[in-house]
Order: sequence, then structure tokens, then C-alpha cells
Amino acid sequence: MAAYCRPPGGAGGGGRYGDAELDDYDGSGEDDGSEGDECAQGNAQFSGRPYVPPASSAAGTGPSFGENMESHFLVPRRLQDKPYELIEAANDWHYAMMNDIPRNEFYLSALQQLVTPETVVLEIGAGSGLLSIIAASLGAKCVVAIEANLHLANVAREIIRSNGYEGKIHIINKMSTDVTPAELAPYGAPDVLLSEILGTLLLGESALHYVADARRRLCAPRCAVVPARGAQFATLIESADVSSITSVKSWNGIDLDYFNSLQDTTSMVFTKQYGFRFSSAAYTELAPRTRILPIDFARDSVGVWGQESHTTITATRSGVVHAVMASWEVYGGGSLVMATHPDATLHNFPRDMQWGQALQLIEDTSADGEKPIPFTVAAGETLTIVTRHSIDGVSLQFELLRGEPPPAGAIGIGAVDSRGRRTGEAGSGAPGVHARKP
Repeated sequence: MAAYCRPPGGAGGGGRYGDAELDDYDGSGEDDGSEGDECAQGNAQFSGRPYVPPASSAAGTGPSFGENMESHFLVPRRLQDKPYELIEAANDWHYAMMNDIPRNEFYLSALQQLVTPETVVLEIGAGSGLLSIIAASLGAKCVVAIEANLHLANVAREIIRSNGYEGKIHIINKMSTDVTPAELAPYGAPDVLLSEILGTLLLGESALHYVADARRRLCAPRCAVVPARGAQFATLIESADVSSITSVKSWNGIDLDYFNSLQDTTSMVFTKQYGFRFSSAAYTELAPRTRILPIDFARDSVGVWGQESHTTITATRSGVVHAVMASWEVYGGGSLVMATHPDATLHNFPRDMQWGQALQLIEDTSADGEKPIPFTVAAGETLTIVTRHSIDGVSLQFELLRGEPPPAGAIGIGAVDSRGRRTGEAGSGAPGVHARKP
């Protein structure tokens, strides 16, 4: 299941976070000294704690769907007692998620490479139970499906029962961080850790927090993880379509340019918020799609993203950089890839509706004024993408600079990136990624 983080900005909202296990949010195995209820009303993005899905047991009790409607509005009895946020999420993107056929096939193919009659599968965020059913249908010894929301867990139980897998799939209605090894002992140590807690941004639903915790506490040593790896990408784009809904110049001889003093070039906005499919908009890529953050879900720990990274790229076309587009890839075994790049969603309407891409508008920050200065680039020009990560890793922010980043000694960036590799080894060939830890 994808958790509840397709909202504005991709940042985790407030709410209660779990208890002792969530205090070890850095994945080190040691308590960080804070108490879970101290940040009960805080914001995960600024506390560094993982995103907690609304309508889960850990998020507290909100209004029911019936309570959220005016008393004279008709609400079917089946919906009246359900959490409002659950019904909103189900109708916003759950249906799109389940009908993303290539997504389902990605998980089927990845699990086919791993599941045997002796395999115990653990799924985090079971949702409808679809992925657990896929694992069970492949002959797994048993599947333990963790789902934090009571109503969603009951829906999954009914779907599992109606498909004949109630004896093989066992649901635990808790946050995965609250599940203990003793609760899994009757089924055996999981050999495969399965999840789909991916947001519009790769870590927008704190996937690494939950996967690393389950990997460390609940699974067999060296368990297989699905998806195994992932990468966040950034692309510089020029688009008159994007510009037409994010800026203004004039109309009929009336100068409206000063209204651009309100243009937000700080926030990451999801294309679904704008109300359009980026894959169907007219746009030009001004530089190659660039990997800015690789994630190894089977090995990495929370905080691997660091605080800031600098990625050197070369413009391949001249133009105005209207925005940086964020999209991602995740990988299974062999050549299996699932992506949210526009060319991967162009003919996949459900994927655009549940994930889509994220856009951050760009201005030339070297010139500070009352209005944003457009960032114009020339083909062959060297540029640096600065990526700043929120403490919890859920959200990020881009800045575009001219030239290469300053020497390491000038700003404290070392000769290795946050993954311990020499700069220039970060990905598909190309740009060097220079990163520093918080």
C-alpha cells in the first residue's frame, strides 16, 4: 500500500508518532533520548520523525466521514463511521494505485524471483491486501500483512477471504514500528520484506524509516527487500504551459508583471495539485535527467540523504529554466524498473493520478529583487543543482546555480558523498554528486 502522502508539498503532517521504537528514528538501534509524545503535535518534517499516515491508529482519532458532512446531506450508512481521511485517501488515489497495471506487474515479477514454498513474507502497509495476495498466490509459506488503519485492515481481511487466502495471509492491525518480533514468531522470521510506501517524492511517505526499522527488528538477517533500491531524479524543464499557470506578464496592454513578486519558488508542488498531467503538457528538457539521491532499501539507514547535496550538470539546450521536475525510479531484481518520469506515465493515467511528478519553480537567486529573475541557460553551460533535504527526508528543495560547486574546503563538502563514494560515481554516468551530512 502507498501510505497517505500525496498531499501538498510531500511533507509529513502533525500527529502522534509511536512510542519507544519511533524514538530510534535514526535507525541506529539506540534511543535518541527523546520521548514519542513530546512531538505528538509536532511536524514530522521538522522533528526528523517519520511520516505517520492519517487515519492510522498512531495518528489519533479524527472526524468520521458522516460527522464531516452537513447534517442534511445524505451519507450512505456504509460510510458514516469511517474516518474522513480514509475515505478521502481511498477515493483520491487508492483506486488509481490498484489500477496501475504496470505497478502490479512490477511487484509480481519482483516476487516471482524471490518466493519459494519456504518463504515467509512481511508486508508493511497492506492496504487492500493486493500485494500480499500476489505473494501468497506465488506459493509463499505464509504472508504477514501489517496495516495500521482498523477499517482498512477489515477491508483487506474481506478481500483476502473472498480470494481464498485467509489461511495463508495474517493481518496485524498496528503501525509496523509497534509490532514486536514476538508477534511474528508463530510465522517464522520473514525472508522477504515487501512494501509500497512511496510518495510523489521517493521518500515522501518515509519508506526508508519503516523499511529500515522492520529490516533491523522484524526480519531474518539479509532478508530480501522489495523494492530493493530506488533513486530520486531531477530534470530542468522549460515549459510555456507551466509558465502560463505560475506567472503573468500582461494582457491587452496592461502590465501585470509586478504580480510575480508573489511567485513561490521555494515550495515543491505536485502536478496533481496544479490540476494537470505533466506528461501531457508541452515541455523541453534543458539538461539530462539527473540522479540526485540513490537509496538502497536493503542496506541504507535513516539520514543517508544528508542535509545538502551539489550535483554538477551541463545544459544541453538553451532556454529558460521554469522549474525543476522531481521523479523517481525503483528497482527489483534484474532489469525490473518502475518509474514516475513523464515518459513512464504518459500512457498510464492511473500512475499520474496517484503519483505524478513534483515541480519547483526556479529563479536566478544570484539576483535578489522585488520580482523573481528568470534563470536563462545556454547550451553547454555548467550548472549545479543544490538539493536540500528536510530532516525527516520526506521533502526536498532545489536551487540552481551557475558553474561548479565551490571547492570542498570552502564549504565543508568532502571528497566523498553521503554514501561514502568518491564524487562522480553517483549514477548513470554522469554528474558528480557532492553531499554533506547534517
